[in-house]
Amino acid sequence: MSTSKPKIACSHLADSQWERKGLRGFLEYRDLGVVEATEGRFGANVGRAFQAFKPGADAPMHYHTVGFHLTYVLKGWSRSYYEGLGEVVLRAGDCLTYEGEIPQAHLEYSEDFEVLQVTMPADFPTVPIDRK
Repeated sequence: MSTSKPKIACSHLADSQWERKGLRGFLEYRDLGVVEATEGRFGANVGRAFQAFKPGADAPMHYHTVGFHLTYVLKGWSRSYYEGLGEVVLRAGDCLTYEGEIPQAHLEYSEDFEVLQVTMPADFPTVPIDRK
């Protein structure tokens, strides 16, 4: 049995702060406390659209260096491109997961788009891809 003290996180929507920083410039994020509870091994947030879509400007081709990335759409829809999968539209209730460095671009989203994202590790680089 481990001698370290178990960690636990509880995130209430009413007490949450939304921040306009993160992976996608068109989303604001709510941290769910997973980073602290797992000492950075995992991260989880809810992102929601806060501005109108700007074609090609918000999330052009890039990749993340992750061991695991889960995207679960809570509201609305988004249209993205993932190398190896092609263009995909995810709607409320849809889920996409991957590991490794998958080139991707986020192309379009609804005004009410809201997404749950879980990653391993919590902090990871986002690398832009120049496709000229």
